[in-house]
Amino acid sequence: MLKSMYTAVAFAVALAFAAIAFNPSPAVAQDIAGAQADIEALLVQYAGDIDGLEAAIEEYVTNSEDPEGAAQAVIAVAAGLPADSDLKIALGRGLGAAIAVIALTNPTAATNMQALVAASGDETLVGAVSSGTTDKTASIEQNAGGGDDTLVGEDDQTPEEPASAT
Repeated sequence: MLKSMYTAVAFAVALAFAAIAFNPSPAVAQDIAGAQADIEALLVQYAGDIDGLEAAIEEYVTNSEDPEGAAQAVIAVAAGLPADSDLKIALGRGLGAAIAVIALTNPTAATNMQALVAASGDETLVGAVSSGTTDKTASIEQNAGGGDDTLVGEDDQTPEEPASAT
């Protein structure tokens, strides 16, 4: 009961942030338009290289001075693509990977970006972002050495009791 209540409150807060984010000031709107033009240029540059597009989107959003604005630009560009487009899926997976990376240092921005994706209502994009986030998180954990408990206790040659001095 408490968990479902917490989930409902968290979702309401996320939607509130999304509503604010989708009504930007004129200066922010101009920045988003510039980012959207950058995303469209990447889309053209990597039209025949889906993996390259995914990596380029991840890099663009992760290195952006305003990752939330960059996420809005990705969402806006993805909205103009057909639902079954490999390009839309690559945009989403790249954005998801960026969200996973950003969550390491700025969890609030990552949460806001997830809320923007959810508020888009684009099921294909939401699924692709989720997939990209999951894959990147697994990659980060693997590279950090997390989750590998296979050697615990197997070849451990440490004696149960310390050796005596005699």
